[in-house]
Amino acid sequence: MPAEQARRQIIEAAGRLLADRRFRDLTVEDVMAEAGLARTVFYRHFQGLSDIVLGLLEDLLGAVVAEADVSDPDDREMLRRQLARVVQTYREHGHLLLALEEAAHHDDEVERRYQEWLNHAIGVSAELIERGIARGHTPPMPVLEVTRALTQMNAHYLLDLVARDPEFDADDAVEALWTVWMRTTWP
Repeated sequence: MPAEQARRQIIEAAGRLLADRRFRDLTVEDVMAEAGLARTVFYRHFQGLSDIVLGLLEDLLGAVVAEADVSDPDDREMLRRQLARVVQTYREHGHLLLALEEAAHHDDEVERRYQEWLNHAIGVSAELIERGIARGHTPPMPVLEVTRALTQMNAHYLLDLVARDPEFDADDAVEALWTVWMRTTWP
């Protein structure tokens, strides 16, 4: 089997398993049984299970960043659309995002990449809040720290929803996040 095909097969098998279990319960043996490949093949492509999480999430996180709509920071509904995209991403791929967060606690490289992703989201949001302050519809505030708090709140709130109920009510989640963001940035 070509190396890229084996790698893809292993990543897809891990993705299927993570739909039903937490990262902490994932084993190389289970992944390779699901992939239909020998355990030794795993170590030709990955150093550990954390590498698989990075493989699963590269495309997902790239797509989320690419879909960001920051065209008109004066459009109040833009914030709702952005939050709805984030909530939908957690609804569809929450098990992978939960695995990323769990893996970040055990692997320095995963933690670094996770922080890069969060820092990108913080930077985009901070830019929008700064534009709002400049245009007079957002009160002065410590932009970076407020944005960091709001972004971290989004991630932790949505991961908690996914962990408790992967089929959580997306409309309620959007409304909750939108309310907090609006009251903070558009009082």
